[in-house]
Amino acid sequence: MKKITAYSFALLLTLATLATSFASLALDKKPFQVKEFTLNGVGKLQAKTSGGSIKVTGGSGNQVKVMVFVTPANWKKRLDAPSPEALAKYTIDVRQEGNTIYAIAERKDKGWNKEDALSIGFEIEVPEQMACNLHTSGGSINLASVTGDQEVKTSGGSLDFKNIKGNMNAHTSGGSITLDDYQGNLNAQTSGGSITIKDAKGRVKAHTSGGSIQLHDIAGDIDAHTSGGSIHADITSLGKYLTLETSGGSVHATIPGGEGLDLDLEGNRVKTALTNFNGTSDTRRVKGTVNGGGIPVKMSTSGGTTELAYRL
Repeated sequence: MKKITAYSFALLLTLATLATSFASLALDKKPFQVKEFTLNGVGKLQAKTSGGSIKVTGGSGNQVKVMVFVTPANWKKRLDAPSPEALAKYTIDVRQEGNTIYAIAERKDKGWNKEDALSIGFEIEVPEQMACNLHTSGGSINLASVTGDQEVKTSGGSLDFKNIKGNMNAHTSGGSITLDDYQGNLNAQTSGGSITIKDAKGRVKAHTSGGSIQLHDIAGDIDAHTSGGSIHADITSLGKYLTLETSGGSVHATIPGGEGLDLDLEGNRVKTALTNFNGTSDTRRVKGTVNGGGIPVKMSTSGGTTELAYRL
């Protein structure tokens, strides 16, 4: 037992040392390239990389600062600088055309060799009014404090948004989506993770095939669907409709009381208070009107409980 304990301690110590080394490396990382530009009006950003993350932050002024970070994609070589031979196989294009900023990193050939593969990421500071088109095939995307139309897509990481105003399409095939403080029309879709949205106003469409959906302090039109998890929604103000559907978990929503509603609730068990109700109800289905009818509220699950509560 003592040998096992000693071995476990040594292993934990080694892991802690490695974690500290990587943390120090992350803090001390220096950009491979830095470029600055001046805009003369509302700007657009086109950022694309095949093997790294993208982080965009809005601020005051009309300056754009693009920082390029390059590291070996092979984890065994992460502490080493990228070799000239590996760099020669990539194109890094950071430039300005009018009020459009381009930050593009891509491999010259389409082959993949893990020994010389690079992770090329961007950290970009932009004016607040900036329409962004961000795309990466192998990393996460962070976007904060911008106004305008946003197109965001990753095939291999998570999406994290904060303080966004404007219309946005956000799609990931391999990670979660998190959003805090949003105003506009949102289309958020993931095939492999959860969706969490806090403090949003406008139209929200949130679809996932592999996780739960959490909606907190939401006002507006809401359409949330998941095939593999539960849905929890805290609605401060209803819009034109509320639709919450899952095939693999429970559905719970809290909405303002006193509204005229057209209810359609379905699940293995349905729980709600029915006041001024006209329609049909049993333990598995409630369909009818509340307070004379009005806003369509559809909640359904094939694998759990559907519960609708009212905020007084």
